[in-house]
Amino acid sequence: MSKTPTPKSVLFSCTMNSIRSPMAAALLRRRYGATIGADSCGVYEGYLDPFMVQVMEEWGVDLAEHEPKSFVHLEPAAFDLVIVLTHDAEDNAKDFLKDSNVPLAFWDTPNPTDEMFGPRDLRIQAYRDCRNFLDKRIAKRFGAAK
Repeated sequence: MSKTPTPKSVLFSCTMNSIRSPMAAALLRRRYGATIGADSCGVYEGYLDPFMVQVMEEWGVDLAEHEPKSFVHLEPAAFDLVIVLTHDAEDNAKDFLKDSNVPLAFWDTPNPTDEMFGPRDLRIQAYRDCRNFLDKRIAKRFGAAK
């Protein structure tokens, strides 16, 4: 468990807010409920990824209504911590946070779309691996669920 204080509100960001950041925000909410608020955004507003929805449904998390958004829809003051999951998001988050004291963390997170051209079962497994990676990082950073 991390020795850093537990934030009240966390923003996760990736490139398109289609896979990694919505997964991370949903996993944080799943694990901690209302104890820690979570939101997500992207550098760009992407699309609803059906594989992401499917692997989250496997864990009882419904993201079928997720609507991707970008940093322009948010205010830094709404968050106690920003966690970026891609290098593109890191550059944009620095600009987003330039006039605030909100800390920024970088978690280099695998991109499941790297398996875009394999068989369907391998592509789904890449999404599961990403989900599992994020869940482990969240548990390590935020500790036991309250």
